[in-house]
Amino acid sequence: MPDPPVADPDDGSYDPSLPSRITCAMIAADDPPEVAELEAVAEWRLRLVDADPTDAQSAAAARQLQALADGLRRLRDSPLLRELHALCGWLAESGNITDFALRAHELRTRIGIDRQVETAEDYVRMLIELAKEAM
Repeated sequence: MPDPPVADPDDGSYDPSLPSRITCAMIAADDPPEVAELEAVAEWRLRLVDADPTDAQSAAAARQLQALADGLRRLRDSPLLRELHALCGWLAESGNITDFALRAHELRTRIGIDRQVETAEDYVRMLIELAKEAM
C-alpha cells in the first residue's frame, strides 16, 4: 500500500496527511495537533477505501486512527501531552523536529496495518519515544 504522495502545496495537489503541514510545534485552539495528524491519515485511508471498497484493512485502520484521535481529545491537559509538547519544542529549537515529524508520520501510516496502538495514551508514549530518539 503506497504512502501518501508528496506534493507541492502551490500546485493544488498538496496532501494534508503529510507531516510538513501539521507538526507538534503547531498548537490548535481546541484540539492537540496530534488529533489533526491522526485524522488526516484516517482520511487518507478512507480515500484508499473509496478507490478500492474491498480494502478492509484500510477501513479498519481508519477506524483505529479516528478512535485514537477521539481519545487524544480527552487528553488535552494530560501530563503525557505536556511532556510530548515540551520535547517537540526542544526539537524545534534544536533543528531536529523534521526527523521526528517524518518518523511520527511513518508511524501513523502504519497504525492499523502492521502497528497496533490500543489507546491514545499508548500513542502519545510512542511519540515521546520517537522524540527522545530524535534528540
